[in-house]
This record gives sequence, structure tokens and C-alpha cells, in this order.
Amino acid sequence: MSLKEVKSEILEEAQQKADEIIDEAEQQREEILEEARQEAEAVKEEYEEELEGEKDSYETKTISNARMKAKEKRLKAKQAKIDEVFENFRESLEDLTKKEREDFVEKCLDKVEFEPEKVIGGEEFEDAVSIDFEEEDIEGIVVVSKDGSRRQSFTFDKIVEEMKSKHRKEVAEKLFE
Repeated sequence: MSLKEVKSEILEEAQQKADEIIDEAEQQREEILEEARQEAEAVKEEYEEELEGEKDSYETKTISNARMKAKEKRLKAKQAKIDEVFENFRESLEDLTKKEREDFVEKCLDKVEFEPEKVIGGEEFEDAVSIDFEEEDIEGIVVVSKDGSRRQSFTFDKIVEEMKSKHRKEVAEKLFE
């Protein structure tokens, strides 16, 4: 074998080795790219799942908030209707006839657990009271004991508040059956 042939054989072997190295590098490059694509796809899917979960959570919260606000509005509307009933009751107290005022005073005097000496009230009650009367700018009356140590209030505000606390549930049930 001549030097030329040896040189040619060495160059051919070197070329084959270089081609094998290049092929192997190309294969590794493709494997690395495929691995990177798969990893990117997995990250993308994970992100999409997470985003979908957040979207569902946001949607659930939004619906829940809307339901809560609607419930709150219904409760406020119901409360307004109940308040209206008691306001109408209060207005009916303000519009008592002379006979009704007399009956009101008599019932109030019967309810007190002491001997009444005087009644304090608005001027519209003066004619309805058979005992000492003191005019004051109040709606309703206050009954005072003989020695002045005891008082019982029958003001319209107090009566309405007592009625509310005792009968609110019944009124609500009747209104919203």
C-alpha cells in the first residue's frame, strides 16, 4: 500500500467518523428538541389546567357573591316591608279618635303596677285623662306614681318597639307565606 492509499484510507476513515459524529450529534439534537417540545407541552397543559381551575374558582366565587347579594337584597326588601307594617301601626296610633285615646289611656292606667297620680302626654290626650295631666311634647303618655318615684312609658315609639320585638316573626310569616 502506498502512502497515498494510506492517506486516502485515513481520510476516508476520518470522514466516516466525522459523519458518524455529525449523525450522532444530529440525533442528539433531535432528541433534545423533542424532549424540550414535550416539556413545553407539559408546562403548557399544566398552565392551562391551572388557569381552568382558577377560572372555575373565579366563576364559583362570582356566582356565590351574586347569590349572596340577591339574598341580601331580598332580606332588605322583606325588612323594609316589615318596617312599613310597623310604621303603619305607629301612624294608626297617631290617628286615634277621641274615644280610642280614652280607651288607650284607660288600658295604660290598668297596666301599671302602682297607683297612678299623674299622666304626662301630648295635648291631644288631655281630654282623655281623668287624673292630673301634665302636657309635654311627646307622642303617647307616661304614667307617674303618687310619690313620683315610678314611671311607666306608653310612648308610641316604645309601644312600636315592643310590638316589633314580640311580633316581628309573626308579621314576617304572614307577609311572606
